[in-house]
Amino acid sequence: MLHEVLLALSGHPSPLFGEGKQPLTDLLSPSEAALLQSIGKLAERHRQLRRHARWIASHHQSIICRAVATSIQQTHLARFQQKILDVESRILTRDASIVGAYDIVPLASVVSEFDEWHRRMSWLWDIACLMQPISKSYSDTPSHGGCSGAALVNALRTAANTGFPDIEETAIALSKVAETAWLRQLTSWLLYGRLPAFGAQDFFIKAGCAADGGSTNFRKEKELLPGFVTAPTASSILFIGKSLHQTKRLSHKPGSLAPSAAHGTSEAELAKVHLQHLSSLSLPLQSAQLSRAVSAVRLSLSQNVLQHLLPMHETLRLLSCLRQYMLLGRGEFSLAVISQVEARLEARQQSMGRLLQQDPAKALQGLSVKDAELQQTIGQVWKTLAREDEAGEDDVLEFACKHVTLSVPKKGDSRPTTSDSVNGSIPQMSPVLFNDLLFPSATSLGLSVDSPLDLFISSRETETYSSINSYLLAIRRAQVRLSDLWRRTAVRRDHPSPSGRAERDATTSQESKLRTKQRSRETRKVWATCSAAIFLISEISTYLEGEVIRESCNHFETWVKTPASTDDPDTSRASLQSDRSAELGSADVAQRDPETLSAGHRSFLAALTYALLLTDVHYTRELRSLLGNLDALIALFNRLLDLQQKLDLEVDDGGTSSLTEEDERRVALELDRARKKVDSDLKSVVNRLRQLDHERIGSARYLDVRPADGGGFEAWKGGGVDRLLMKLEFGRMVEDGFDLV
Repeated sequence: MLHEVLLALSGHPSPLFGEGKQPLTDLLSPSEAALLQSIGKLAERHRQLRRHARWIASHHQSIICRAVATSIQQTHLARFQQKILDVESRILTRDASIVGAYDIVPLASVVSEFDEWHRRMSWLWDIACLMQPISKSYSDTPSHGGCSGAALVNALRTAANTGFPDIEETAIALSKVAETAWLRQLTSWLLYGRLPAFGAQDFFIKAGCAADGGSTNFRKEKELLPGFVTAPTASSILFIGKSLHQTKRLSHKPGSLAPSAAHGTSEAELAKVHLQHLSSLSLPLQSAQLSRAVSAVRLSLSQNVLQHLLPMHETLRLLSCLRQYMLLGRGEFSLAVISQVEARLEARQQSMGRLLQQDPAKALQGLSVKDAELQQTIGQVWKTLAREDEAGEDDVLEFACKHVTLSVPKKGDSRPTTSDSVNGSIPQMSPVLFNDLLFPSATSLGLSVDSPLDLFISSRETETYSSINSYLLAIRRAQVRLSDLWRRTAVRRDHPSPSGRAERDATTSQESKLRTKQRSRETRKVWATCSAAIFLISEISTYLEGEVIRESCNHFETWVKTPASTDDPDTSRASLQSDRSAELGSADVAQRDPETLSAGHRSFLAALTYALLLTDVHYTRELRSLLGNLDALIALFNRLLDLQQKLDLEVDDGGTSSLTEEDERRVALELDRARKKVDSDLKSVVNRLRQLDHERIGSARYLDVRPADGGGFEAWKGGGVDRLLMKLEFGRMVEDGFDLV
């Protein structure tokens, strides 16, 4: 019977155990049957685990899971088999520790030899089922229902803290195997910029085609990222591989040299140095240790390759373009955009009136904004700015003409968030959109970033700039349109008859004066509301553009231009050619690496978005309502003024039209309703600003992004909302006991 027990434990079928059922009890006493029951469960588990691990090792889609399954087979199940052989050897050699008097081998002694394997075998079975759920039929095709390598690594690390020494030992051993397989995948990406040849679908870096179809776009997938890899480390890993991929693609272009080859550093030398940093890692991997190694590789790559691939002057030119055109730092650009759009919309309205009479269906089809029309608009803006440029050598303007576009957002696009930035606690941007105020349909300015500038700025950040630009441009447009009302001098002053003829009699003169006085009294509230609105809009624009954006950009550009510290041990250790780099000039050597600049830029953009109040849903909703109602108020006011001038001409000609008088009364009623809506929105915006002043106190006054997460950059911390509110108090207007602002 002992022979059958050992054969069953080795994985062979035995008549003592009926396919996982209770052991045969015909020839066994109850005590022996009870002892064999545990042995039967262990033997059955061994057979299932061996079969399941063999299938995983040959068919699983994850290389990490295959490696762990192979280790279970060749290491842990082999130890169990060796344990069986040791017990058998001790029985055959009549070892006194297991063989009693008269060569009797107690069954309880044999069973006790395998007590430690019950928990371990059960845990190994759970890990195998985690890698691939059990299936009734094992096919030769890979199954997609198993877990990823990252999930397996996280599960093994968690199991190492269960408190059982045997489970801890096994979990640590399997963790080393899994992390070794993952590290081999990582090595291919960090050394050569290539995705793993095997198991790329299980790697957390994914490749995809860019929007233009000309280059490859790489992205991270958090679900495939092991838990010991922090977010900054993952960003650095992605950055290093993208840089190597671009460098290699640049070297394949005819007539061009890779930056590494151009400066005497071969790819093999870089790979050798970087491999030394990765070889110094100990298993199981530690987050801090991996972060230091990746940082050393990144700094070495930057010092020997990237500072020549992306020089400082190109980065500063991109920042100047973003500041002047996306953040409206160049005032004539926003005025040119607004004037061109207004002129084009006015031309469309005139043509629309004729089309409505001729072909209404075609007129309705022309309501949507075409891409060609948007390209003509932005092209005319660039021509206007070029004519104003006397020197004609504006590199930033030339760069903007090539990369800044005006287009309709694609379907499915939403307001970008900052949740994927350096710090996971960065709040999301408000979903309220401002890109439908310039044109009747949604349009936005975008920035197309080509290689190698995408090492510094990502598509998500360009979308954030587009949202900020729409927000600032909507405020500037409302300010310009309100100011245009004061340019209509004829409606603010009492002029003689438009025809120039003398008044017929005193009665007509008296009626004209009464009509003018009544109109002045009726429009006084509208002018007061417009005055309060332009004051509020102007102060908000001045605060956002003149203080927040200007000071934040100056602070960030100063940090970018500041030479990096060379006292960091990682910096000196990562440099491959310190002597050779010293000969290139101190300006290039002191340049910060692009990944550090990119991390600092993400922190800057997140802090800027927070300071611009774009993360507050209530404020953006109230401001969006105000801007929309202001458009309606201005349109109705202009309509009323035109009707009044038309009515004056009719009176001067000796007759009046009842239709014109009816239109005047109707538009005046609608204008009064629009005025009340604007008054309510003005109060709502100011009240929300006051609430924000009370909410953003202490640590909430500024966005908390640690300098370590932002590449050493600490965002500008200037005046808060209270500075804006102090300016608004000087323009406080009271009418009938109620605040207008």
